[in-house]
Amino acid sequence: MTVILAEVTRGERVESVHHGVVAVVNAAGELVAGVGDPEHVAYFRSSAKPFQAVPLVESGAADAFGFIPAELALACASHNAEPSHQAGVASMLAKIGLDAEALRCGIALPYDEAEAARVTTNKTRPSSIHNNCSGKHAGMLATCVHLGYPLDTYLDPEHPLQRQIRSIVVAALRMDEDDIGVATDGCSLPTYAAPVRAFATAFAAFAAPEQAPPGHGREYAAALDRLRQAMAAHPHNIGGTGEPDTDLMDVSGGRIVAKVGAEGLLCMALPEQAIGIAMRFADGSTRCHAVVAMEVLRQLGFLEPAVGAAMRERHDPALRNHNGWRVGELRPAFRLVLSPALAA
Repeated sequence: MTVILAEVTRGERVESVHHGVVAVVNAAGELVAGVGDPEHVAYFRSSAKPFQAVPLVESGAADAFGFIPAELALACASHNAEPSHQAGVASMLAKIGLDAEALRCGIALPYDEAEAARVTTNKTRPSSIHNNCSGKHAGMLATCVHLGYPLDTYLDPEHPLQRQIRSIVVAALRMDEDDIGVATDGCSLPTYAAPVRAFATAFAAFAAPEQAPPGHGREYAAALDRLRQAMAAHPHNIGGTGEPDTDLMDVSGGRIVAKVGAEGLLCMALPEQAIGIAMRFADGSTRCHAVVAMEVLRQLGFLEPAVGAAMRERHDPALRNHNGWRVGELRPAFRLVLSPALAA
């Protein structure tokens, strides 16, 4: 069951609503707060990228090729293909002796409007580097080169790297592999279906892997800590200008580490609280991500006033028409159910 998480008003009336689910989980794997059915199943999509990047670090490939933290962040990214993103991915490929032709993510129009215009007006050639997942794929190629794995088939779910990634995701989700659905993501890699609660569980392990139980993320603590720190230090590389996950990390100084996923998913790791949060809009919308994320943090008591003010400045909840008049707003419309422990 999903519930109304956000309302869109026009004048005095609610014009539309967005249904969804929120789950909040601690490092012990306990559901400590939420709204809607935490067992609502969705796909992990791009929110899984930090876990998909674990072998890059754990195998030694990142160090062998001299990847800097900004490049590790790109390995976890859904970037807008702004010039700095393209340069970063190109640098990763150059370090491993490959070029864009090795990427199997497919060619996609840049999310960045200026760069998209350059492609559509033939000022630059379309490239797989423009794909928002190109950093993740470059990281996987680096791991394959380092370990001697086949390059042409790295998308295959039964490729040795994908089998390793699946075991990492399964451990972080704290589920049996047979209970996890597998499908094909937009960039042609496997993606995993699980309850929203499991995504929050995984991000709790991402927040504080040393506190996760053995077999459920603790064994990957060094890699997860390094990737989380890279994301926090280089938030612009995770999404880019105007993206809610980038802005949450930027304005919080890395005390919130966030990653969006397609079809309305947003996951957050709060290292200081050892908490993972997953929220997913049933209609796949992303326009209420910032508003709902801030309200979740506020209700949990984790939203610092300065962070809230900075996010509202970057993601104005007011709806404005073409003359700039305020005609409505995006507003949260839910109340989290807190566990007794958190409520106290």
